[in-house]
Amino acid sequence: MAKTIGERIKELRNKLNLSADDLALKIGKNRSTIYRYENSNIEKLPVSILEPLANALETTPAYIMGISEDKPSSELTEKIVKIVSKLNEENQNKTHQYATNLLNFQSRTVKEVSIECKVKKLTEIFMTEKVAAGVGYCYGNNEVVSYYTDRDDLMPYDMATRVFGDSMEPELLDGDVILLQQGYDNVNGDIYVVDYDGKSYVKKLYNDGNRFVLKSINKKYPDIIIYTSDIQDAYFNIVGKVVDSFTPINK
Repeated sequence: MAKTIGERIKELRNKLNLSADDLALKIGKNRSTIYRYENSNIEKLPVSILEPLANALETTPAYIMGISEDKPSSELTEKIVKIVSKLNEENQNKTHQYATNLLNFQSRTVKEVSIECKVKKLTEIFMTEKVAAGVGYCYGNNEVVSYYTDRDDLMPYDMATRVFGDSMEPELLDGDVILLQQGYDNVNGDIYVVDYDGKSYVKKLYNDGNRFVLKSINKKYPDIIIYTSDIQDAYFNIVGKVVDSFTPINK
């Protein structure tokens, strides 16, 4: 059975001994995005993400997407061999010993990760409502539903809700659970959940003093502009800032 995109990403990340935080830093994203790519059954990645990801994982976009099974390891190996061949015997011995220690550490780390995954417990998250990554989702009865994740490093949060729509892809996928810290401070483009005129949105939020701008990551969605003068006639509330997210898994 062919590997999924997520499986290829995770496999390469582990081979390079990169944590999710390490890889996220290399491509300018957060670890939640890395976990989402690895654990969800995505079929494609945007070019803006794919190319930096391939570079960070020392592979090709074609390999990540499953178009090619060839990894550019031979090219990297040739570069290493050329450098080592120029070293004197003493430094070559040092390099060999370092590489041997590194390989042993890598093998031990992979085994530890494998054992940890087998015994990892699921975390239950109680979620209220779902919010729109699209054109808005009207509130219902605020039912509480349980969702599960195998992550044990979730950021502290006050409440959880769920994304409905694709306007925040690839950062937030349709159906993802998002974790919020209630309230807001210095609105400057972070992702927030906002209530406005009976609907709830998850968007990047900006404020210039005279208006709030709700911006999608998916370019096919237009900005939602709310002037402060309009707030007087309709309910407006910044529910909280999105501090973490995950794609739920079956228990």
